Amino acid sequence: MNKRSALIIGSLQSTETGFTGKFDTLAIKANVTFERNDDKQKDSHPDYAVLSGGKEIGVAWNHEDDRGHYVSVAFEEPSLTPGLRLKTSAFGISCMKD
Repeated sequence: MNKRSALIIGSLQSTETGFTGKFDTLAIKANVTFERNDDKQKDSHPDYAVLSGGKEIGVAWNHEDDRGHYVSVAFEEPSLTPGLRLKTSAFGISCMKD
């Protein structure tokens, strides 16, 4: 069985409009907000805009699998590593490299 490990790099709290929390790594320490996309018109559109310091740094989608609900994030911020995938869960924010 191929088991992947994940590194916890932050934490999020649920809010009425999405999530708020922080990323905390050696290179990045940022407060973030995941704001619900109330204008979503298609399944392929993101469920959240990811903001830091009032600027959009990415987008995120809700997902469900056999382990439960999670949110995957795609960053648009050039200082963040391309191919980095984040999953949020009850355990925090974990990252994996594609």
